[in-house]
Amino acid sequence: MVINQQGEDFTVKKTAIILAAVLFFSTAGAAGYLSIPFTISKNNQFHKELNQSDYDSQNTMNRLTEIMDKNEADSLFIMEGQNVLAEYGESDQISNVASVRKSLISALFGIAESKGLINVDRTLEELGIDDTKNPLSEKEKQATVEDLLKARSGIYITSLGESKDMKEKRPERGTYSHNEHYYYNNWDFNTLGVIFEQETGTSLGEAFYEWIAKPTEMKKFQPSNVVYQESEETSMPMYRFYMCAEDLTRFGSLYANNGKWRDKQIIPENWIDASFEAYSEITDVDRFTGYGYLWWLEKQKDQMLQWAVGAGGQYVVVDRESKISLAMMNNTGTSPLGVFWYRTFDGGEEPYSDVRDVFELAKNSIMKRQK
Repeated sequence: MVINQQGEDFTVKKTAIILAAVLFFSTAGAAGYLSIPFTISKNNQFHKELNQSDYDSQNTMNRLTEIMDKNEADSLFIMEGQNVLAEYGESDQISNVASVRKSLISALFGIAESKGLINVDRTLEELGIDDTKNPLSEKEKQATVEDLLKARSGIYITSLGESKDMKEKRPERGTYSHNEHYYYNNWDFNTLGVIFEQETGTSLGEAFYEWIAKPTEMKKFQPSNVVYQESEETSMPMYRFYMCAEDLTRFGSLYANNGKWRDKQIIPENWIDASFEAYSEITDVDRFTGYGYLWWLEKQKDQMLQWAVGAGGQYVVVDRESKISLAMMNNTGTSPLGVFWYRTFDGGEEPYSDVRDVFELAKNSIMKRQK
């Protein structure tokens, strides 16, 4: 029997080339698929540029640049009233706002209540709300919508988006009745999204777009900027908001200006007052002193600030006294591959102290100008 060595070598090389090609195109295809963003946002036609305030001296801008250059933040936008005070980085780049989402839907509940679409005093039982993967007890069903807004539902079961710390701090099921105990509870927050859509017949994205984004002439937000995640462990899906720093600051400006955009009332002022009431004393997060309707509260001496905070370095700060609103954001990835890259190679976020420094810088600049 004669063995054709040359023929065998050719076959081996040919097979290796085919396998290499298959591996290359499979890898490229997978990378391409994983690079598709969760949501794509274009500029809105109704967007209008904000007026530019007469910002402070070059020294102030130099200090602002110094703070931003040393931390991990990708963008910053600051408003005084409804004018631009300062801008840094890619303030029109959309990103996952993480837990800032909770403050966003708090506003939607306030507007829905004013429209007569939602009654925050109704119980889960009255609304027919249940977690089919973890059925609620009769006691748990007595929690009201307002209890969930305060993170005081007394329902302690698995939820999407829980951090390790949240899981470790979760009380044993049945430990407390509704409104007896504060616990930063993703089950409450996710279920609020379900309740809102059930009671209004409108998706979170559509409602935010029509009720808030359009009236405030946001730059990027569209209904598709809200996406959902589901799990086999709970029937309550988690909603995610994707926004840019400028649009988040416009949102914060509503709260800084008692619910108004220009001369139009967008969020009822009494809802904002209620949102910034401290229903729970916060002792496990050093920088905050209370929790309202999905807003963190910080009281220092005679100053009261309101915060929306998300993992990865997403911040919104509101000061009603000086009418300052600011958003500082980190791009944590807008696609599966981008999220993986951020978590593996970046993973940092600017500390609270840097955000506080930026706020103080803005407020001091305004005070100097007013003298």
